[in-house]
Amino acid sequence: MNVVADAGPLIALAKIDGLGALFDLYPTLLITPTVYAEATTVGLALGANDAVSLQHAYEAGRLQVRAPELTALPVPAWLGAGEADSIRLAIGLTADWLLVDDLDARHAAQQNFDKAGVSTSIQGTLGVLTASCRAGHVVREKAVELIQALKGRPDIWINAELCDRVIEGLKQT
Repeated sequence: MNVVADAGPLIALAKIDGLGALFDLYPTLLITPTVYAEATTVGLALGANDAVSLQHAYEAGRLQVRAPELTALPVPAWLGAGEADSIRLAIGLTADWLLVDDLDARHAAQQNFDKAGVSTSIQGTLGVLTASCRAGHVVREKAVELIQALKGRPDIWINAELCDRVIEGLKQT
């Protein structure tokens, strides 16, 4: 299974000690050099613990860096470099999943996947935690705790109301 990750979900999950849930679900992730720089290199320079966790994942082979072969998106979009590179890599690999949180990037990814004729699915941080719970990798209480941690961090930009809806959904399963 090919899973491409943008920096957002990696950083968010690393900040809340949720990488275990991610790697239980997807043992190996593909990232672009731009995403590696955003999620790891910059954070290491700042002494960020999440970057240290991601560097360890890289050293363990769980994060593998690959450059996209496509030079342009089929449907141009105003995106960050990491998001655009991740979409291009996902298209080039016909990836099964693209992990990205930013709503504009998710819309652009879907438009580009449709135009390129690939059936890559899109999932964000909350989707990873929900899927990991449903797959039995994380107990419901732990998944709720991780989502509450996301919601409580000022340096993670995931909508609080969406977090509440996902928590309610988990509690009903």
